[in-house]
Amino acid sequence: MSSSSASSSAAPAALTTVAAGHTVTAPTPLGGKPVLIAGSNTLLEYTSLDSVLAGTKMSSVAELEAVLAVNDKWPFPAHMDGWKQAHDAIRFEMDTLMTAIEKTRSLVEAGQGLQQWQVSALQLVTANFYHGVHKHHDHEEEIFFPFMTSRVVVPHKMSADHKTLMALLDKALALANALRPSHNGAIAKPVLADLQNTFAVLRLCMRQHLEEEEAVGLPLLRKHFSAKETQVPEKKILKGLKPADMAWFVRRLAMDQKVEMMKQHHIPYLVQRLVLLPAIRKDSHLYVHAYKQLVAGEALPLDNGAAKQRKGGRVGFGCFAA
Repeated sequence: MSSSSASSSAAPAALTTVAAGHTVTAPTPLGGKPVLIAGSNTLLEYTSLDSVLAGTKMSSVAELEAVLAVNDKWPFPAHMDGWKQAHDAIRFEMDTLMTAIEKTRSLVEAGQGLQQWQVSALQLVTANFYHGVHKHHDHEEEIFFPFMTSRVVVPHKMSADHKTLMALLDKALALANALRPSHNGAIAKPVLADLQNTFAVLRLCMRQHLEEEEAVGLPLLRKHFSAKETQVPEKKILKGLKPADMAWFVRRLAMDQKVEMMKQHHIPYLVQRLVLLPAIRKDSHLYVHAYKQLVAGEALPLDNGAAKQRKGGRVGFGCFAA
């Protein structure tokens, strides 16, 4: 167990927003430097180490780290687990989307109009993020948590958080869909301000939620189950994923890491080549390109392949990725 090298700057004031008729207050990080849990590479920003040990019913940090490390039941460390990898995908997407929203709002506040390409891009990536998180929560509620409860008590908050998070996501998606292009941006300013504030609250609530699942849920899983046993729920989850969902899952990774991830999940080579790699190319043409434009604050040219995708055409084996 070690302290992270992150700066210990003062925590920002708590943010609030109203979602589904309720005021939601963003969590406040603990004081001091976040603690890094070896094995899972999880930073404890909101959860104390004592509460982690109590929640996992482990007597020491050494026991916790041993469970998260390679051992006789787990041939890979906790940070390579599919659960942790899914959380990393969500974190990456949240950070990128937050940057895109902030950039768009700053341009409008500076007097620029809101262009159609900005509206389309924001609506596209927000809907995609919504879908990815919704699917992840469904997998936990319908498959993974029931599997875990056969041997352990899953902390109630891990499931209860989902209702609040989805209410915030509902509001963020509705705000993005309410955007319309305008020459002076006046109409868009209050909508973008509300969207940025709502997403900021969502991001902090989500960070706390993911942290608890990794700090408590993941050690419980690895202590009471083996990697071989968890292949049962993982296969159910993979069976329900479309190629586009897998592309979202590995979006943050470099291509060699994407391939390695597919191998780790035992995806056959032909499926990788004929189904998933075309889906990854389509994902890059649509969503990654949209993010690049929003973060740059300007419309960027599409290559020929991306243009075909935007017009509803297919590239290569793209028909498998729909």
